[in-house]
Amino acid sequence: MAHKEVMIFQLGTNNWQSVEEPAPGSGILHEAHHLAYNAMPGCHSYSVYPSAVHAENPGREKVKVAKLPHKIPICESVSPVSDKRWHSMSDAEIEEYLKRLEDLCYDQMALGETETGKTYDFMIAHHCFLNQIVLQRVNQKRVAEGKKKIPQVAFCHGTALKMFNLEEKGDAEYPMRFKKMMEELKVFDDVQAVVTISEDNKKMFLHHFPNFEPANVFVSMNGYNPLVFYKHPDTLQEGLSKFTTKTYEGSGTECQTIPGDKYKKMVLFVGKFADWKRLDMVLKAAKLYEAKYPDCCTVIAGTGQPGDVKYYHEMAFKELGLEKTYFVGAQMQPELARLCSVADVGVFPSKAEPFGMVFIECMACGTPVIGANSGGPRDFVTEDVGVLIPDEELSVPATDKLVNDLFAAVCKALDEDWKTTKGPNCLKLTERFSMNEQCAGIVDKISEILKL
Repeated sequence: MAHKEVMIFQLGTNNWQSVEEPAPGSGILHEAHHLAYNAMPGCHSYSVYPSAVHAENPGREKVKVAKLPHKIPICESVSPVSDKRWHSMSDAEIEEYLKRLEDLCYDQMALGETETGKTYDFMIAHHCFLNQIVLQRVNQKRVAEGKKKIPQVAFCHGTALKMFNLEEKGDAEYPMRFKKMMEELKVFDDVQAVVTISEDNKKMFLHHFPNFEPANVFVSMNGYNPLVFYKHPDTLQEGLSKFTTKTYEGSGTECQTIPGDKYKKMVLFVGKFADWKRLDMVLKAAKLYEAKYPDCCTVIAGTGQPGDVKYYHEMAFKELGLEKTYFVGAQMQPELARLCSVADVGVFPSKAEPFGMVFIECMACGTPVIGANSGGPRDFVTEDVGVLIPDEELSVPATDKLVNDLFAAVCKALDEDWKTTKGPNCLKLTERFSMNEQCAGIVDKISEILKL
């Protein structure tokens, strides 16, 4: 079924990656899926995504950009490019957003049908939130014009479900609003299939929408791009010397090229500067392992809102006095692949990570991983490729026990040379996580559910 002619429309919640506008994981995934579907024989994918910076994407075909008059709203936590939460928006702002996306999606779908002479087999709304409402409206408009109703699919990334959790718990910052909206509009009555990224993710979706048919909810572990993430040949010293540190305005410090020739070992963190990513745990553990291993450095790739960037920089250098930790800011994927390739171990100890694409990308470069035993990584991280440290309390900020457990795991990785002993296992594991394989599997499963 993956090789039948399939016509797909996709609506994203986040921007695609660019130098001017770093993208969160779901935006990177949407772009990768768009490219993968269009590379499949007989398959077409047309897309729309929002941006706070760009009004078009001339480097990509079959895509239109919804230029927003404000930052891209987020469900909870923070993103590299936004601190604007959905809960901070008025009903009028929400309606304006929905209408903007509805009109652009309607036009883009019509363009796709005109260019290909085909009708859509299904449409995918990324995230279990407002995108579902947008496509519900588009369908209603098309049906009113005498066109056929297009099957709707939800791609469940996880952050909207986290927001629904907070609403359900009565969190003061997240009053019950959007889950109630989804229920009142009976949004999932118009959804025929749901793609989730982990077993935990699937259970959480069915918790919030218990009337949805469980047989039509399936897990598709995220894929990576093997043309980008592969084992690069650079030595640690060569690789590090290609990167320059980033600082923040008013820090009083200058950017510098990392002195790669000073180090023989490297620990890597990649992620946005959000509390649940637990960068604090990494920095506090670095205080311990950098003292034990004088030839070991730590590289921090990622960014956040200006206040968060300042907070973690000051924690590292003023509070902890780290001298071998380097913040390199947001990096494009080819540069991340180079960092992953030269690192001895990747450390990503997020609290209840919905999936953990960075684990897969790091392992695809032959580098073992350390994470927390919660969320999506439990589905694929085993002792063959690294370790997940105990995380029963899901503590944010990190407790002393979590810091000490992470320190012990890093020491074990360096002492036992996991890069040599577990690296080959990492490469073998990631063979089944290629983006092309994931997208072909998604088309197969959706085609089965929809009886295409």
